[in-house]
Amino acid sequence: MIKSASLFSQLLHHFPRTRFNTLVKRHGAENFAKEFSCWTRFVSMLF
Repeated sequence: MIKSASLFSQLLHHFPRTRFNTLVKRHGAENFAKEFSCWTRFVSMLF
């Protein structure tokens, strides 16, 4: 059993998803996104 959060999970806690989505909407970053959302791209690049 996992009793503590993974290092990746701890790293993601520093980037609140609500704040991230607010910035994405403000800058229109997902206007031309076809397959993946900005959050999915960010997480995959972070991994």
